[in-house]
Amino acid sequence: MLRLTTFGGVLLRDDGEPHTGAASQRRRLALLVLVAAAGTRPISRDKLVGVLWPDVDEERARHALRQALHALQHALGGDALFLGTSALQLNPAVISSDVQELEEAAEAGAHQRVVALYKGPFLDGFVVSDAPEFEHWADAQRAHFARLHTASLEALAAESSARGDRTGAVTWWRRLAAEHPVSSRYALGLMRALSDAGDRTGALQFAAVHETVVRQQLGTEPDAAVADLAAQLRAGEEPDATTARGGARAAAALRADAVRERARDRRLAWLDRTLGARFDIDAQTSRHVVGAIVSYQAFDRTRRVPVEIHLLDAGVSTSADFDLLGAHLDRIASLDEPHVAPLYEHGVAEHVVYYVVSRPEGVSLRDRLARERQLPLGEALAVADDVAAALAHAHERGVRHGDLRPKYVVGGDAGCVVTGLGIAEALVSATAHDRTSTAIRVGSPAYQSPEQLTGASGVDARWDVYALGCMLYEMLAGEVPFASGNPTHLVSAKFTAPVPSLRERRDSVTPELDAVVRRCLAKSPSDRYRDGGELRAALAAVRPTAGA
Repeated sequence: MLRLTTFGGVLLRDDGEPHTGAASQRRRLALLVLVAAAGTRPISRDKLVGVLWPDVDEERARHALRQALHALQHALGGDALFLGTSALQLNPAVISSDVQELEEAAEAGAHQRVVALYKGPFLDGFVVSDAPEFEHWADAQRAHFARLHTASLEALAAESSARGDRTGAVTWWRRLAAEHPVSSRYALGLMRALSDAGDRTGALQFAAVHETVVRQQLGTEPDAAVADLAAQLRAGEEPDATTARGGARAAAALRADAVRERARDRRLAWLDRTLGARFDIDAQTSRHVVGAIVSYQAFDRTRRVPVEIHLLDAGVSTSADFDLLGAHLDRIASLDEPHVAPLYEHGVAEHVVYYVVSRPEGVSLRDRLARERQLPLGEALAVADDVAAALAHAHERGVRHGDLRPKYVVGGDAGCVVTGLGIAEALVSATAHDRTSTAIRVGSPAYQSPEQLTGASGVDARWDVYALGCMLYEMLAGEVPFASGNPTHLVSAKFTAPVPSLRERRDSVTPELDAVVRRCLAKSPSDRYRDGGELRAALAAVRPTAGA
């Protein structure tokens, strides 16, 4: 009996032993996976050709399919391997697959079976060269099965809690929290389960870890409900007590979760209706950017590039000046510089504002600094030059970043690319007329200039200069200027403390480079470089003396 497993990787076994013959060739395995995933609904030969040989003319593609089917049948079981002619399905008497079994278990509500079958992401690490359509299909299926797995874990957690199985509840909630580390819903579930099991210390330790992960991965503050529950546990209160405070907080957390789930479902339905014909969208990758925007990773089938689709929050869309916002986005779309991540398109549909941007491959500067803390002098200056080049190009064309920080700088083989250029400025400008709007909150105090922190109107190129100065200081010193464990102290120091010297933190920094960074960090905008172009010229002048 043949067995095809697809979760956590792809493996074909013949009577329990891995098959190493002709059927193990990747495109043939992909063909088996496609037919297996179709389950009891036969998949047409046209679909198989379109997914596995999309760039080959029809006659050659059909010939390639016939050859692949013949090779599989010859290697694995003769003509009995497949059922059907124009449309195919696997013969269950000859071969079984975990993908079909998981679908059937999910439909039957057999949650333990779903979790047992799900050994990891669908087709994890399995790539077929020159078959982009297969990769897009696999991404969509991967997200689908991940949702089924999560739903089964949730059901098991709820069932364990309902029958008083505290150990089981902790187990399932812990798995949910591990797979969704920034979800406040699962964090709260695990904290309550640990508390119910008598492990308040474990609940508090997990709360601290969760808050750190949210700040690092999302750049935002954690859900207040997590901090509230932690405070209750420290005070010795029962998390599910019916006191007005505890009950109100628990109810508020549940309502907030429900609201977020409904909003997520509405966004996904909109994406499918409006952009689904042109983009393969990964529903599992939603994240908040610039506070008022939700982003989804996708593949643009027309341009054949990975992208992010950003949707503007409904509250902001309602108050935004669409003409002004569109004009800003047009300017961003006109930018054409290797170190600027391009904005491909934007529009409004059903009162939802969206825009599509490039998704550069590489490691963000934020992640690199978290791993290395300090960069070699030459590499730090190279990053700064790439960012300054992007700013110079944008500033010359009337576009400012307004929210520049390490998370928006992605390093790859061809240098660094700046993402998010102009978006903060577009949002702030388009909603400036609505004094009641509180939806736009951009920036991190660690990289914001003093005038930004006081709420200065508009967006100034010298804000970007200040932010790049902070980033260069951090790359060389290992921490941001005025670093403090207390955010209030950091902000206060930007107004009251002298601008710090890099030479006091790193001996290899030359006086000339130190002077450039100190000018970037000047408290008064008029004392800084005018724009990215002037700053880039200053950096170029000091690079020889800096030893880079």
